[in-house]
Amino acid sequence: MALVVIDGAVKSYGQGASEVQALRGVSLTIEPGEFTVISGPSGSGKSTLLNLIGCLDTPTRGRVLLEGQDLSQLAGPKLAQVRARRIGFIFQSFNLIPVLTACENVELALQLAGDVGADRRARAETALANVGLGDYLHRRPNQLSGGQQQRVAVARALVKQPALIIADEPTANLDSKIGTQILELMREMNEKRGVTFLFSTHDPKVMERAKRIVTLTDGQITSDESGGRAGAGH
Repeated sequence: MALVVIDGAVKSYGQGASEVQALRGVSLTIEPGEFTVISGPSGSGKSTLLNLIGCLDTPTRGRVLLEGQDLSQLAGPKLAQVRARRIGFIFQSFNLIPVLTACENVELALQLAGDVGADRRARAETALANVGLGDYLHRRPNQLSGGQQQRVAVARALVKQPALIIADEPTANLDSKIGTQILELMREMNEKRGVTFLFSTHDPKVMERAKRIVTLTDGQITSDESGGRAGAGH
């Protein structure tokens, strides 16, 4: 089964003469295990498309399915539930809670997903160890470098074992070396654990590592191609 199916998605804002179509009949399928970039200039509809896939918004027309479930038919609370349990997010601004430790930030993702398991803390610690932060469990965000904070964000996204991770410009606030390290970490999670990643980015380093690049222009898909490593045995 396809992980994500977008079928003729239209998203309009405003009404009448002031109506703007951010998406104009987009259809797209994402299979499990993809490492895919959504690219395009500002205003092309990238953020709108990711918001639909990430259960942050619903289409004006058309359908969005996640693991066969039609998200277009869900209202706010149910949509939020799907988002909390089945989708992980990595943002350019890290979005960590300053008063919580690294471990507490990761554990919070499990709480929000409704996980009441007694092993919640242990799972958070394991997730941080998996991204190389086993010795930084009790540090707060202001005691971590930018790269370490983004690693916490990766751990937070992975800990609930979501169907899909959406990464919105995840390297934008990192220097080139640290950004490359974070990307290699995500590639490893993709290749060894089969985690599905969907990126929105302008970063050439992400494009080079993508298996597939989907380009949006003026709310429509204008190209859908194999990425830089698709033909290199990955």
